[in-house]
Amino acid sequence: MMKKFDIFKANLAKQLKPKTSWWSLVGIVFFFFVPEIVAFFWGDKIIAYSNLMQRQTDDYIIQKLYETLKMFGENSIFNIVVGIGLTVWFFYERRKA
Repeated sequence: MMKKFDIFKANLAKQLKPKTSWWSLVGIVFFFFVPEIVAFFWGDKIIAYSNLMQRQTDDYIIQKLYETLKMFGENSIFNIVVGIGLTVWFFYERRKA
């Protein structure tokens, strides 16, 4: 019985491990690094626009949407660290394969 479980566990770990393709790297760049670059160059303009539009509307949902837009104007060290970690993992796995 234990032998079947070990085989199942090994196969499951192999199936759940993400594949390292170049599309993975493109996804990492667009999801983690591009928003930080946009926030670095245009963050103050995004926040100013969001504040202006938030004051002009009385609708609660629209105000919350503009408040959410402010997040794109703020730099996040967490995104940069996760992006660097995933990039290092990507090249480590590519080298191993």
